[in-house]
Amino acid sequence: MPDRRSTSLGVPTELRSASASRVGVAWWMAIVIALGVSAVGFAIDAMRGDELTLVFSVFYFAGCVAAVLAVQQRALFTAIVQPPLILFVGVPLAYQLLVPESPGGLRTRIIDLVLPLVTRFPLMLLTAAVVIVIGGVRLFLSNKRSAPARSQRPRRAAPTPRRPDGTAATARGRQPVSSTEMRAPRTSPQDSGPTG
Repeated sequence: MPDRRSTSLGVPTELRSASASRVGVAWWMAIVIALGVSAVGFAIDAMRGDELTLVFSVFYFAGCVAAVLAVQQRALFTAIVQPPLILFVGVPLAYQLLVPESPGGLRTRIIDLVLPLVTRFPLMLLTAAVVIVIGGVRLFLSNKRSAPARSQRPRRAAPTPRRPDGTAATARGRQPVSSTEMRAPRTSPQDSGPTG
């Protein structure tokens, strides 16, 4: 069940971003942020030449980190798993668009598409590790902030244990009280005497 407790600032825990005072973006918007910023890096590299450079790497990293910081708490999984997926799909597509088709055939073309992906594996690993750490810290802080709210909930009193004969179990040294005696009104000695 979703955690709908509010922080002191009024933003429900499940809807906030990395900033506790701001509402986060939806899961699909986190994908748009990461893809959009990466696409800007690709476009800059496409205008400058026929290879993905450090510009693309910086924009890819920044887009993935921005997505995990901006996404709602309940959609963190999407932002955490998307960096490798973006790179595995984006880099071959980018090279498909950037590099003209080589005359060597299909085998040469596959090598031309896979080699840039392999060389960017450290970038993907670094980006995924940073995003996982940020997501983990967000989850940890969210649980830490909501723990006091859980402990402040009023607890229901435990029912009084009953014996098989219907009397309440009491502490040592006290007489047990039956349920009928508890319901009967108590009368004072003055009430039982004749009224005059």
